[in-house]
Amino acid sequence: MLTPRFELTQNDEEVTMIIHAPYANIKDAEVSVDGTDFLFSSTPYFLRLQLPGKIEENDLSSGSYDCDKGDFTFRFSKVNKGEHFENLEMITSLMAPPKNKSVLVIPNIEVIGNPSVTKADINETNDIGDFANNLPKDDSGENMPKLLNGPKYGFANRVSGALLAFEAAWLKEIIDLPNPDVTPEPERKALREQRESKDFSDEHYVADLMELRFTGPPLEFEAEWETLQKDQIAFSEAEVDLLKELPNKEYLLNNEDQKQLCFNLIDILYASCFNYRTTFGENNVESAWNINKLSSTLCWFQSFTSLEEVIRACIRRALCYPLYRHWEISVKVFEDVKGVLSLGKKYIIKRFCEIHSLFNTSHEPRYILNQLYIKDFLIWLQTLPECVIESLCSALNDIHPTKASMGFDLEELEVAARTIQEEDLIIENSIHNMAKKLEAMSANQSDSTQETPKNVCHVNHKFFKYLLSSSSSSTDSSDTDSDTSSSSSSSSSSSTSLDSDDLNEPNEYNE
Repeated sequence: MLTPRFELTQNDEEVTMIIHAPYANIKDAEVSVDGTDFLFSSTPYFLRLQLPGKIEENDLSSGSYDCDKGDFTFRFSKVNKGEHFENLEMITSLMAPPKNKSVLVIPNIEVIGNPSVTKADINETNDIGDFANNLPKDDSGENMPKLLNGPKYGFANRVSGALLAFEAAWLKEIIDLPNPDVTPEPERKALREQRESKDFSDEHYVADLMELRFTGPPLEFEAEWETLQKDQIAFSEAEVDLLKELPNKEYLLNNEDQKQLCFNLIDILYASCFNYRTTFGENNVESAWNINKLSSTLCWFQSFTSLEEVIRACIRRALCYPLYRHWEISVKVFEDVKGVLSLGKKYIIKRFCEIHSLFNTSHEPRYILNQLYIKDFLIWLQTLPECVIESLCSALNDIHPTKASMGFDLEELEVAARTIQEEDLIIENSIHNMAKKLEAMSANQSDSTQETPKNVCHVNHKFFKYLLSSSSSSTDSSDTDSDTSSSSSSSSSSSTSLDSDDLNEPNEYNE
């Protein structure tokens, strides 16, 4: 049976359901309403919803079918008039789970397209027992359930040993963390920062600092969340199709787990916003790589202890890896994250839907990251209270990242770069003034004589070239002697720098 695309709206009196089922057999269509339960079936479609409030079928209820659009429209009255039904747009959370509902402990991992894995190795896991049975076997042929107590990663750190079936070279395309199934979680931060310190490029950072023609456009770009209003947000058909196919899972999460997930949420959103701003809202072939690489959650499986640590990690990676490595761009993206959060969870879900799509269509095996993180985030976000997101946004307003806290000596680099720029400007201006004086001298001498020697201009040109070539060395010299013998020696040295042919030509500077 197929799950049809659907949309729910409400007013104070009733709930309206629009179900898109273009291939439905209208004759066998059935609808059932029982309190918070709603059921629709019409071959080959089946839909069961668990509503946040009670509805009833009465004389005011109605149903219709639009043959052109393939849409069923149903209206049912609310039992409690004026009651507001929360989360009617959260599609996955409305999908009623099976009657024998089980609590999810770990996300599922499905191996797709890896030549080193046989069909027998590809099994869908639903609980810890099944997951342990699918682990690789040791030399004695016994399972290795001890890996369940090994390093954890994935959504809410509920997975271990899930990547052993994948080739190491394959995983390196998407994960920087070495040996994720062996490396302990406390070591990940130190390893990540060591790698970032090694990868940070002084030259790239200084170049982006000085070349405003390249970094200016991303800073000036107006992202959609800067003008979008909450009431304008709507899921696209592709997003609805994704959300309706997700299972309605329930997670065993304590307060610490919830906090960790909020930190990971900010980390992934930062990477998404950076990609959006630097691609000017038009994803390209590098977009999946950008998001994957900039997120410490997705690239290093890291857990965080504070929001300050999250933002520091985000900006450090933004200064190490993408095309644009600019402090102001990095801070601007931090403001973008706040803007996305201010639009609420529906818009956040849209950002994660985009990430899911990019990872699924990536040439590298980033669908693994969808299995480990993104799918479960899409499910969890739909149940997250808006007040949590508002609190998260408020907490970010109290964080003020600084260049000094990044650990890359950014302030010293910028001072050195601007000093060199000023010195180059002084030298350039000096040479320019010298050239103007030589031109004026040549013009005055031409006016004072009726006939200009034919080789004067040629000699002036040679002399000017000599001045240009020797300006830097003469500027750096720290030893000067004012007596006559030193002056004549210097003059003699200068003369020998000119071509021998030039010395035989008339030279007015020797007069």
